[in-house]
Amino acid sequence: MAKFKFDKRKLQKVVNQAAQAKGDELADQLTADLNALSPACIGRPVDEVMVEVQRVWRRRMSTALREPKLTEFAEKLAGGGSVRVTAVLR
Repeated sequence: MAKFKFDKRKLQKVVNQAAQAKGDELADQLTADLNALSPACIGRPVDEVMVEVQRVWRRRMSTALREPKLTEFAEKLAGGGSVRVTAVLR
């Protein structure tokens, strides 16, 4: 019978790469969804924009966006800017 050699480090590397790729895909989708809010948010109070940002985030992530990112994104969108979501593998 042939011996099978299992390399845990190589497996972990492949798993991490796949997880990062999926995270990057989700981050790109969130970025597009949030930036689509921009035209309707320009000039609106940050508190109102925060509600919209949270709604989009919860729909995509099934969890709340935490501070300080919630306020940061709302301020940028209210000011006519754009946001960029990035995925960080932990």
